[in-house]
Amino acid sequence: MVLMKLKYWLSICALFAGVAVSLNGCTSEPGATSSPAPSSASVAAATLPPGIIRLNAQMEQRAGIRLATATRRALASKTLFSSTVEATTGGSGVVIAPLPGIVTRVVADIGQSVRRGQIVAYVNSPVLAETQSTYLVSGAKIQEAQAQVQLVSGRVALAKAEVERESILYKKGISSLRDLQTAEVKLSSIQSELAAARSMAAAARTLQDATRARLVAMGAGTGASVTTELPLRSPTSGVVTEKAVQPGQSVGPTSESLFTIVDLSRVSVMLEVPQGEVAAIKLGAPVQFTSEVAPGQTFRGLVSRLGENFDPQSRTVSVRVTIANSRGTLKPGMLVLAQVVSGNTRQAVLSIPNAAIQQVDGKDVVFVKKAGVYRMRPVRLGERNGQHTEVTAGLADNETVVTDGSFVLKAEALKATLGDEG
Repeated sequence: MVLMKLKYWLSICALFAGVAVSLNGCTSEPGATSSPAPSSASVAAATLPPGIIRLNAQMEQRAGIRLATATRRALASKTLFSSTVEATTGGSGVVIAPLPGIVTRVVADIGQSVRRGQIVAYVNSPVLAETQSTYLVSGAKIQEAQAQVQLVSGRVALAKAEVERESILYKKGISSLRDLQTAEVKLSSIQSELAAARSMAAAARTLQDATRARLVAMGAGTGASVTTELPLRSPTSGVVTEKAVQPGQSVGPTSESLFTIVDLSRVSVMLEVPQGEVAAIKLGAPVQFTSEVAPGQTFRGLVSRLGENFDPQSRTVSVRVTIANSRGTLKPGMLVLAQVVSGNTRQAVLSIPNAAIQQVDGKDVVFVKKAGVYRMRPVRLGERNGQHTEVTAGLADNETVVTDGSFVLKAEALKATLGDEG
């Protein structure tokens, strides 16, 4: 088993043309016809402790050794995605006809900016006139009922006075019991009339309130005049993006929307992020956007929502980004290129290039160059982006590590280990 491992790593070390390979105390070089005595370099290498490797300049060149310094930096990677602009869910609205009728005028068009409450069309509807008439009639009934209440209230006061007078006269023996009872019956009758008048006034007020609420829902006023022309108003401020109405068209509550109004001061995009990159994207992460319609202009947004479910086909998750668009340059359906900054660390952390990291026996290691030799050193790693990885333990600031060629050093270290086992 040991011999098979040794042959495997010797094949890897073939990348190291010209490097002496030692096995069972024998040294050979490619192309050699005899077995000369071990060189001083080979003897020195054989006496080095495990995990320490010495290479001469020629060996370093053949291995393609490149070095980097462990420095502190804020980790951030930028990933590009293409997506299309969408209207924000809370910034759009539609215009419908709340009453059946015929469109008489259309005063808004696609691309036009409108304000909340601005009239966009007019509809002729007899139902509007009927509702306004009911409102005005209910107002008249309220006045009539209130006048009746005042009149009957006066009669109740007189009837009460009559009962009190007859009661005094009866006690003095001047008036009969029948006269007192007659006065009391009259008072009760007038009080019933007052209760009926008050009920009529309450019913008239209820009808007026209900009619007023209906007129408000229609978008019509409660003025003193009656009209059949109903103004249709925009429910929000924004830009007209869809129009499906013409003069003479028959409309009603069951018709499709006549206008779509979109607030473009803020728009959003949905990015389809591969599952391997989702963990690096955080809520609130900054995103930059560019578009062909605005060359040289950069739009900025923030990640506002991370999707919960992965698409089983594409293995991606939807990430929503909200973008400030105060000038309205970005329009729904427009193609944009998004640059997402991911893997952020709030502060500068000690980090090294990803190429410097190797694994030996399931543990992360790097090769540090110090005092002319390469030392294999275990490290503990933290956050990672596309170029660098945080080192939380095992390295100090400004130490020099091997990037390119670190795999060759790993092979040399494992070869030495196998040689010791043999």
